[in-house]
Amino acid sequence: RIVADLIDAGAVNWRIHELVYNSASENRLRFLGHCLANCLEVLPEFNTAIIAVSKHDLERFDVETGDTEGVVNYALSMASIRLAAFIVERSDRVKLSLRSKGEFPANEICKKYFNGGGHRNAAGGHSEDSLEQVIQQFKQILPEYKKLLIQ
Repeated sequence: RIVADLIDAGAVNWRIHELVYNSASENRLRFLGHCLANCLEVLPEFNTAIIAVSKHDLERFDVETGDTEGVVNYALSMASIRLAAFIVERSDRVKLSLRSKGEFPANEICKKYFNGGGHRNAAGGHSEDSLEQVIQQFKQILPEYKKLLIQ
């Protein structure tokens, strides 16, 4: 009903859709394709998926602010995945974005291990360690949460 009210008030619904969903740059789409084809790692024993991106990848695809937004959700969209991580190497630190399904506490992992926090199913954090070290640390944490991840 709200959408109908907006249209009645003069909102141009097709234009809003274009601005929200059909405004990606070619670089962003190529970057997303690279992430899914080359950076996605699935850990079926933990119902977890990781997409890890290096600073070199960001430069290669000329990634701009916002281009990495939502990439983690592609990993979470797989039926068996309960926890998804997007780990990206920035110039000053490594950042993590975690998304989870159901009761899994993504925020607990970020708060406890990666100087962050957030909500149960959407959280973020960071580390001063290298990309490889952060990936390894994240993987080493998973056995602690295995019961929740395989429910």
